[in-house]
Amino acid sequence: GQCKNVTEARKLLSNLNLVKIDFSAKLHLSPLHWLIADKSGEAIVVESTAEGLNVYDNPVGVLTNNPEFPKQLLNLSNYQSISPAYPENTLIPEVKLSTYSRGFGSRFLPGGMDSESRFVKEVFTKAHAPKGKSEIENITDYFHNLHAVEQQKGLDQVAPGQFEYTIYSDGINLTTGTFYYSTYDNNQINAVKLEEDKLEQTELLQYPLQSKQTINFQN
Repeated sequence: GQCKNVTEARKLLSNLNLVKIDFSAKLHLSPLHWLIADKSGEAIVVESTAEGLNVYDNPVGVLTNNPEFPKQLLNLSNYQSISPAYPENTLIPEVKLSTYSRGFGSRFLPGGMDSESRFVKEVFTKAHAPKGKSEIENITDYFHNLHAVEQQKGLDQVAPGQFEYTIYSDGINLTTGTFYYSTYDNNQINAVKLEEDKLEQTELLQYPLQSKQTINFQN
C-alpha cells in the first residue's frame, strides 16, 4: 500500500527484514514466495531464504512454490523446444513419419501437480495466450490460463484421505481495480468493482463469496 509501482517497491524491500516469529501457536511460519507487478507489466519475485531476502526480476510473469525462483527459470531451459506448432522432423528428416494426433509440439510439456511442472506449463500457456480486444476477452483468456494448472480434488494427496486442490482463482484489473474470481465449486467468473465514491469511507465493505455452482439451464 506504500508503492505505486515496482520501482518504489524495490526501494522499500532493500530495507525490509522478515523475522522468524510464528504468528501464533496455531499458525506457524510458512515458506512463502511473493510476486509484485505493476501496470507496466514489470514484475519481481521476493523470496526469503536462509541467506536473507532475495529480490529477482521476473521476465516470465509467473510464480509458484519451491524450488527457489532462479532454479525455476533454469529448469525452463529443458523445455525450449516446446511449441504450439507441429514440430519439424529433425530426428530422421529423410523419412516421412506418420502422425496420429495434433499437439505434438507440446508433447513433452510436464503435466504433474508438482510446483515445478505447473510453473513450466503456466509459462508456456501465458506466453502463447491470445491478446483480446476487450476486457471480457482478456479476463476469459486469463482464467483459462489459470485453469490450465489448477489442482483438481483427488489428485494431490497430502495425507491419507486428504488432498490439496485449487480453492479459488482470481485476478485484478490494475486500471479499474475490478477484482475477478472463481471458486472450485463455482466456475462462474464473479467480479467486484472498485467504487470510487466508497474509497473514502471508514466502514469495511464485505461481499459474500460465491461458492455455489451456477448453471445456465437453457430448457
